[in-house]
Amino acid sequence: MSSWARTLSRLDAFSKVDSTYQARSSSGGFLSVVVLAAMLLMVASELRDFLRYRQTHEFAVDADMQQTLQVNFAMTVAMPCALMRVDVLDASGTRRNLDRGISMQSVSRRRTFAATHGGRTDKLNDIADMHVHDIIAEAGRSRRVPGVHDKSVAKINKLDDAACRIEGSAAINKVAGLFHITAHGHGYGGAYVPSHLMNFTHYIDELSFGPLYPSLDNPLDNTLHMADDHVAAFRYFISVVPTTYIDASAHRLSTSQYAVKQYYKPHADLSDLDGKPPGIFLEYSFEPIAVT
Repeated sequence: MSSWARTLSRLDAFSKVDSTYQARSSSGGFLSVVVLAAMLLMVASELRDFLRYRQTHEFAVDADMQQTLQVNFAMTVAMPCALMRVDVLDASGTRRNLDRGISMQSVSRRRTFAATHGGRTDKLNDIADMHVHDIIAEAGRSRRVPGVHDKSVAKINKLDDAACRIEGSAAINKVAGLFHITAHGHGYGGAYVPSHLMNFTHYIDELSFGPLYPSLDNPLDNTLHMADDHVAAFRYFISVVPTTYIDASAHRLSTSQYAVKQYYKPHADLSDLDGKPPGIFLEYSFEPIAVT
């Protein structure tokens, strides 16, 4: 052994007990193993805590001057497509009918709403095998619902198994507004749908604001809302908050999240054209605070 190695071996902050005075025992060995295991456990715990991602939130006044925002929706309503219309009305006075710009496809009502129990809002955790996407896959083989202007409402009455899958995206003004689904002749002009043909039971598969990211979970996603009256009205009061997600690699994802309050009215006033007739109404507003 070289001189520098012998010198280095003598350097010890804690002098070792001479082997002459040492006594080995099984209990001492067991204690050494326990101490070593405890030290390794603490090192692993500290390392895990060091590598764990931490979420932080920052709030600021929303400085985005963007005038429009995308709304994404996918829902199934327990009525034939020919009996309904989809509209947007906002505080700027803009009113748009979305029937031509979105997908409205006929699906089976029985398969979509097999859980026919009363109530206002129910999660579909117990019937996950009846997801709407499975129903849409078979919708192409189902017969199309005749247009309300092509056939009489009396003939549509025979389609007691018809439901409508409404899906798409639309650009809305970034002001308070109302996205709503109503029956023809209720709230707007046109052919009149009798009340006994209306059923606004609906399943919301997706409702989000901003660019569509299907993996993000939203409060109304995958929820079933049952109507126990033909002239029921569902109202959702939605507060939209602009949100930016930034990961550890500084990748940015700009979208919006929202909070929602629900109100169910079992007997809507059919004559209340200036108010809320039977239907599904999503009243949205935008918060002036942005979250990062």
